[in-house]
Amino acid sequence: MNNNKTISDKQLKDLFKQITLDYPSPAFMENLMAKVESEARKQARKQTWIPILQMLAGIFAMSFFPGLYIYFFVPDFFSFFTFPHFNLKPDPTIILIGFTVLLLLVADTLFRQHYFSERK
Repeated sequence: MNNNKTISDKQLKDLFKQITLDYPSPAFMENLMAKVESEARKQARKQTWIPILQMLAGIFAMSFFPGLYIYFFVPDFFSFFTFPHFNLKPDPTIILIGFTVLLLLVADTLFRQHYFSERK
């Protein structure tokens, strides 16, 4: 046994023997319910992010993997085409349209998730 402990095992056993509770304290149920509610909130928060992450993964896969396939497995793909040279300057209307479409996609995903969670 380790003698460097501030409270020995024997003293702890004696303390626990002195405590006799036939029922839990009145605050026990409140504390337990608070912990259960906090865990439920954490789970709900996780469930909120899952569809958004799935949507982002789908967008990434739809845009990245076909380009990767073309680059590695179709070696002369770009030699068939002549691309005109464009002077690309950021156009605010096109950027605004892109962000609007992205915002609508995210809002649709969140609305569907909320609607179907209410139906359950």
